[in-house]
Amino acid sequence: MDALNWFQRFTHNKRNMWIFSLFFLFPLIGNVISRWAKGGWWLNDFDALICGAHYIHTGQSPYSLHPVCEGLSPAVYVYAPQVAHFFTPFIDMFGLSSARIAYLFILLPAMGIMTWYMLFKTFPKSPFHFRLMSVAAINGSAACCGNISFILHALVVLGAINLKRSRWPFIIAVTLGAMVKPVFLTYLVVLLFENRPLVKRLFTGLIAATVGLGGVMLIMLTSGTFGDAWHEALHTIVIEQQPGISFFALTSSLGFSMTSPVSLIGLAIFTGVMIISGLILTEWGDLNDDERILLGMGFALMLNPRLQDYDMYFLGPCLAMIIMMAKPLGARIFTWASWLFSGILIFDVIINILEVEGIHRAPLTVFIYCVLTVSIAGLTAWPQRARIRGWFRNPLPVLQDILAQRI
Repeated sequence: MDALNWFQRFTHNKRNMWIFSLFFLFPLIGNVISRWAKGGWWLNDFDALICGAHYIHTGQSPYSLHPVCEGLSPAVYVYAPQVAHFFTPFIDMFGLSSARIAYLFILLPAMGIMTWYMLFKTFPKSPFHFRLMSVAAINGSAACCGNISFILHALVVLGAINLKRSRWPFIIAVTLGAMVKPVFLTYLVVLLFENRPLVKRLFTGLIAATVGLGGVMLIMLTSGTFGDAWHEALHTIVIEQQPGISFFALTSSLGFSMTSPVSLIGLAIFTGVMIISGLILTEWGDLNDDERILLGMGFALMLNPRLQDYDMYFLGPCLAMIIMMAKPLGARIFTWASWLFSGILIFDVIINILEVEGIHRAPLTVFIYCVLTVSIAGLTAWPQRARIRGWFRNPLPVLQDILAQRI
């Protein structure tokens, strides 16, 4: 029996549905409750932003390795100086401590948008049981940090759900995100997965990439007197100490830094394999327009080489959909895929409950997600192998179809 069928049967009555929900929500809710009960600090990542803004407002470098701001508990500030300048009006209007409260009025709706997209937006091929289970991979501490990524991701979601009306809000949202965190440029893969002729997708993607990279270059070239200090902070903190939970976490565990040739060559290969896998799933996976966008949103996160815990929200519904795309491949394949997906999430909950040290569940989960994705894409392409071999032997007809916008 496949995992989805088993869990649907198990949750047929309300009591079991409560048990199921509380079990997979425990890593998130349990950590939030624990932080509350132990008096842990909240919004420490926002404290870094507002403290950096305070430093720059007083003419000091925001890149102190030991920042001190009254009433705050800030992490080290690592964003561009322009981001700190952007937040200085918060200090003028509210002061340091009250700015945290004002920020909640922006943060909480943003988190609401992300939660709605993750769990409640209708995607026929992304079942609710799998989507809810995927919450087990999210660390509760990440939900409490108040990182600006929540707001940036929410803006991207708002642009994505209106993509059929206009692509510019999405492109602008991605560009704004990339000006704060350049890894947001991976969201542009969504444009490559749209249900449009490939030539149009590539043309739109090229324009979007030009705009996005232009925004990043603008930030880098106008960083002003604190530009050198910013670059030093990026190298000291981000590159050396924060590889994330995705590709660079793997290369870091193997002893390679993010800037080593091995890591960069590996990243190029990984990116190519993942994009090809995504195109296979979009073209032969029988997805509707909204599901193609969801697939792109999830792939954007897997392509992010420095993915963080607070970035994982859209991975779950995307992987739930990819697992369902294994169903036409046969009962055996769907069964093992569904149980591998479910198994890693059950493992996440158990590791969290037992508080096992030394096992980093988020990087392992992302790794399994990527393995599942590439495997299902490969198995989806396998029945088309004769057709694919024909393309390589004689690519001219395919190129003609692409240029004629038949593909």
